[in-house]
Amino acid sequence: MSKTSNIVGDRGENVFRTRITQFGVFSAYFLGEKAPIEDIFLEINDSNAPYSCLVQIKSTEKGYNPKGNLRVNVPPKKFQALINRPLPTYVAGVDLNKEIVFISPAFNSNDRHSSMSVKNKLDFKDPATTRNTLDELKNDIINYWNNTNVFSVKSTYISKL
Repeated sequence: MSKTSNIVGDRGENVFRTRITQFGVFSAYFLGEKAPIEDIFLEINDSNAPYSCLVQIKSTEKGYNPKGNLRVNVPPKKFQALINRPLPTYVAGVDLNKEIVFISPAFNSNDRHSSMSVKNKLDFKDPATTRNTLDELKNDIINYWNNTNVFSVKSTYISKL
């Protein structure tokens, strides 16, 4: 990875962290360069539902394609590896020119990410939309965990450790 792409990636991660933690809905933890697929461990700040997810961040200064989608790309192998994680996973596209974040689920391998939809926006200049997107993301994560049987499995699992 070149110095320039490291700078772009670092800036994108910082913009993402600033936007995702706005209003105190989430806490974001960087996983570092050793994590090959995901960049952020995201946790809901709610003692009744402290659920978590993983996020891959893609940053760009290249703007938008003719369809209006952000010009970011998640290689198919990396996208599939993100989907294969056994918890909710998302891709965040960061427009570094406007410092806007767009977030999209990574649950279905048919949803290839050669560009990023601008539907779910986190924008400092649009706090109402940002708050709505954060609440929708929170609800999506809660719904994921509430519709899995992980808690019944965990309560009956007998560790051999």
